[in-house]
Amino acid sequence: MLQRYLTAPLLILLLVIALQGCSQGKYIYWKQPAQLPEEAVTGFLAYQYIGLNQVADEAVADYCLQLTAQRSSGYQLFLLQLSCAERWLALPLTGEQRQQAIGYYNRALMPLVRAAISGQDTRPLNLQLELQVDSDESGLAFEQFFLAADLQTYDPFMLRQQDNGLGIAVIGQRENTGAELDRYFPPEGIFRPVTVMPVKLDYSNPLLPVLTLRGVYMQQPQQWPVARQHYALNYDPASAYLCLVEVAVADQLEKTGLFNADRVEDKLGIYAIEPLSEDKIPILMIHGLNSSPLIWRRLSWAIFSNPQLSARYQVWHAFYPSGPPPFFNAMRLRKRTDELLHRLSPDAQAIAANNMVLVGHSMGGIISKTFVQNSGMALWDTTFYRSPAELPVDDDTRRTLEDIFIFAAKPYVKSVVFIDTPHRGAATADGWIGRLASMMITLPQTMKSVFNQMWLALTKEDIKPAMRSYMRGFGPNSVDVLSPKHPLVQQLSQLPLQAPVYSIIGNDDPKRCKAFALCPGLNDSVVPYKSAHLNAAAAEIVVPSEHNSYQSPQAIEFILNILTSAPSQ
Repeated sequence: MLQRYLTAPLLILLLVIALQGCSQGKYIYWKQPAQLPEEAVTGFLAYQYIGLNQVADEAVADYCLQLTAQRSSGYQLFLLQLSCAERWLALPLTGEQRQQAIGYYNRALMPLVRAAISGQDTRPLNLQLELQVDSDESGLAFEQFFLAADLQTYDPFMLRQQDNGLGIAVIGQRENTGAELDRYFPPEGIFRPVTVMPVKLDYSNPLLPVLTLRGVYMQQPQQWPVARQHYALNYDPASAYLCLVEVAVADQLEKTGLFNADRVEDKLGIYAIEPLSEDKIPILMIHGLNSSPLIWRRLSWAIFSNPQLSARYQVWHAFYPSGPPPFFNAMRLRKRTDELLHRLSPDAQAIAANNMVLVGHSMGGIISKTFVQNSGMALWDTTFYRSPAELPVDDDTRRTLEDIFIFAAKPYVKSVVFIDTPHRGAATADGWIGRLASMMITLPQTMKSVFNQMWLALTKEDIKPAMRSYMRGFGPNSVDVLSPKHPLVQQLSQLPLQAPVYSIIGNDDPKRCKAFALCPGLNDSVVPYKSAHLNAAAAEIVVPSEHNSYQSPQAIEFILNILTSAPSQ
């Protein structure tokens, strides 16, 4: 008997894992830096500065490179190399020569920046460092800094990109205040890309020169003048995102959001991962059942790592407790999205307010679909015998029910990418394991109050027969609604789509099932091809996946191509 009671929870856990895919774990680690120099260099370097000024332009590159063989150690040698690099960069150079000079410059600057952000006292080494860092877009100061070059990832897909310009890439971090615009950013903190550059060298005291470094905060790539030349500054938003992912705790809320939604209700929202911009197109990513925004780490990183895409798009993540049914959560996420877009563009004229791209996984795809469909009265009439006006409930309850069952396509959504989406349901939800999981879900008080008010005025006879089993108690939950027999899922699958859509479909046995035509049983272990396929899709791709196509390199390339080929606004 004991074995039987232990087996059911384990099977339920297996169902939950199958429905969500993997999103747990940590993803980065920090490379151990080389030892900082400990010996001081005395005033003999002053003579080297005199010698540098006497070097002819055509000999500067060779002079700089021979400095790397200098036996002297200490920070003043790095200062000399920086000065030499600036002369080198000021010359007319070929592309290859520019890259060589930039690399030399950054290598000389790196130990100085490392010492500055660590707060090391370099005065005993005959150098004083001063670090001045720009405030972020809200005018708030960063509280700590991390060198992007030290960041390494366990995931080979997310290898750190090489430096793409002048300066040292640093991640600036501060706490989320929870006020003003911070309400639209992840609660774990604000992480932004900063590039550190030297801006002033005071050598009036040769024994203790003062180097002032500036942390340049950029929301887009910028140019930096060197004499009559201009160079792109190093810009690394992908590393800032990875630092956020490392401290994120959203994966710890996944099962709580499924089985006890009230405990994470305050986390529901749309979260911008980077500074909000009215001139960049939002990509809103919506996770599925028992999942979290951390499933989007590969796709988000790929966008941030692509200079063209990161300049054009801004990444937003949705989080919602996944126990309530998708129609209830869709209503709430549509409202949160409307609110954020209005905050960003009150007159709704900005690029951001008119060109959204949605990406939804599994149940998140069902939610995404409600953004691009006109339900009319189809869902309402599938559920109720009476019209909204005839329903004997208070006005607040009536409005909430109308928002759940009656919605119009959002004109600001221009395309949707569905990933592993059960448009016609998933048979897993109807099995006995699915029924047990359904029994364990506790719906949030916000939903309970709506159904309490409804049942005070209605009886089951007011509900259409096909919906009665799903409208019991406090209403349906997410597992119930994923059933292929659910009337609303079937009705939703018949409504026309009002924007271009794309489908990514998983195949858990690519060796045997190469295509649906050859293998009618093709599925991703949870959602069958015939449920995920849409005739209306502008394009479709089938990738090896066990209901986790969001991490497939082929799927990510497919999405990036969609974003790249979208017409400019």
